[in-house]
Amino acid sequence: MKLLTALMLILPITVACADSNKSMAQKMFKPLIELQCANELKSSKIWQASGFLWSSIQQDHAQEKICGCVSDNALNDIPTTELLKATVSEEAKDRLVQKAVMNSLKGCAKQVLNY
Repeated sequence: MKLLTALMLILPITVACADSNKSMAQKMFKPLIELQCANELKSSKIWQASGFLWSSIQQDHAQEKICGCVSDNALNDIPTTELLKATVSEEAKDRLVQKAVMNSLKGCAKQVLNY
């Protein structure tokens, strides 16, 4: 019974610490994700073709909205352990940012461009 009570007390503290670590990591990776998003968009042939249809102001505005959405949502489905590994390993960080951007870029582009 004491073990069960102890677990009931420890579990919420552990979850709160994990959530705190996750939100700190998300804040830390947000600028990197926005930069990677912008790079992915600029290298996309579809994005390059949109330059013929949109003014540079329209393209910049769309990029800002899309990459803002990506940076806000990219890490939502990433486990806390993966985020923590990325804070100490450059290689893990690069993989995480690439994965996060690719997982959310299409959905954010559809959302922002109303497709």
